[in-house]
Amino acid sequence: MKIERTELLRYLGWRGQPLDEITTSSLERMSARCLEVAAPRSVVRRFTYANGALSDTGVKLEGADIAKHLSGVDEVYLIAATVGAGIERELTRLTAVSRTDALVFDAAASCAIESYLDERCAELEKDSGRILLPRFSCGYGDFPISAQKDICALLNTPTRIGVCVDENYTLSPLKSVTAVIGILKEGAKRGACASRCAICSKTDCVYRR
Repeated sequence: MKIERTELLRYLGWRGQPLDEITTSSLERMSARCLEVAAPRSVVRRFTYANGALSDTGVKLEGADIAKHLSGVDEVYLIAATVGAGIERELTRLTAVSRTDALVFDAAASCAIESYLDERCAELEKDSGRILLPRFSCGYGDFPISAQKDICALLNTPTRIGVCVDENYTLSPLKSVTAVIGILKEGAKRGACASRCAICSKTDCVYRR
């Protein structure tokens, strides 16, 4: 898990403007502090997928966007990951001390969870010997955020990694993610673009690559 400066600046909405000494210092300190506090954990399960449904679960993945993304796929991984409750506690502490540090720390934590998921996906691809599609999270396109409830239940995230979902389908700790990862059939080739942003229809997103 790592926090790349370019990614951190992207999360902060940086558009090439000069960075002062205070901001540069905060970027370095908060990146280091985030990695120090983070306690990444994840849980993964593999499912047969057909006609939008996860076999033998009673769960259907709703939405035209994820159906299109998984077209031709007959297996998927469900994954949930978090960088831990310590991140949330540290963010609360920093908010009372320095608005700048709190803002940078929050962005660093977003970078950290995405970096951790990238590493886990690479491990899954290596272990499975199959090419994986970019992960598709609840809230991408028309894939409803409410699907987090089903994913957390199937993965037993409260017990396995301490991640819960509330009545508004928000995950706790906040820097946690659920996703669906399509497993391409044996012999399939990787597509031209593996960017997560390329599969999301929200083209006005400020975090878009």
